[in-house]
Amino acid sequence: METLSEQLTELYESKWNGLMEQLEANGLRDKLQCPFLISLLRSGQKKEEREKEQALIGYDKWYAQKGTSEHEEWYTKADIKIMFFGKEPNGWERDNAEEHLDVGDLMATYEDFLDDNYVAIEGNGGYFRGGSQFFKRGINGMMAEIKDNLLSAYPGKRVSMIWNEISKLSARTAKGGGAVNADVHEIEKNFFHVIPDEVEILKPDILVFFIGPGMENNKYYNYILENFKLNGKPNPLPNLPTGEDVIKLPIEGVKFAYKTYHPGYAPKEANTFHWKLYDAILKDIKENIDQLLEKE
Repeated sequence: METLSEQLTELYESKWNGLMEQLEANGLRDKLQCPFLISLLRSGQKKEEREKEQALIGYDKWYAQKGTSEHEEWYTKADIKIMFFGKEPNGWERDNAEEHLDVGDLMATYEDFLDDNYVAIEGNGGYFRGGSQFFKRGINGMMAEIKDNLLSAYPGKRVSMIWNEISKLSARTAKGGGAVNADVHEIEKNFFHVIPDEVEILKPDILVFFIGPGMENNKYYNYILENFKLNGKPNPLPNLPTGEDVIKLPIEGVKFAYKTYHPGYAPKEANTFHWKLYDAILKDIKENIDQLLEKE
């Protein structure tokens, strides 16, 4: 049976050439960061060990040896799976003009990042070592609360996560990445529309979109609508300062989905601000957790 990472590889490769042709035809390939690709593979090796093996036997052969379902169990064996979405990749890979990067190269980048930065806790959950507020405040904070509090009444149950970006393409800036314009996004929409398939392959129970407030004037919300079908009306969570702070989205095929501010948003007393939002999301999950888990 194929691993989930192999299924993702097939998905990306089926779209790759068409996307690259469009980017090159429009003079964009060297003006954007590489598309954001996901992999579940965690080899458990130090970076130096991985690079040494890959140099000796080649990436494809290394992947065939290491890429077994066992190396995905940190995610697949969890009882609650969460996919966290950012806006677009920041500081991701950039194409090499002399030797263009391909699907395998970019999936390896994701694998390396997980191996070097994500600590999967034996038995339950995990956390990122350092990183931006997206990882430290957003993912780590919410994952810790779910693991330590929400699941305390469900012995033996586990939570895990994967992260994604609602825009697969990113501008190339001096600081790393940034939002693409409408023309570039249209190319992604027409030639690299992979997010619905990623969700179908990975089957997360919960989606959390860290994309900012608002709907009508939030282009990232429009990206959500391009990728997902809503079965009903979006509902603001109660007891927050405004009706746009956290919105619950009735996305077809997903048990729970929430849209809120990006963790990097820095108002006065930022931690207090963001934790009001996260507490509202966690409270809603807790009130409905029996839809996810059967209490033992």
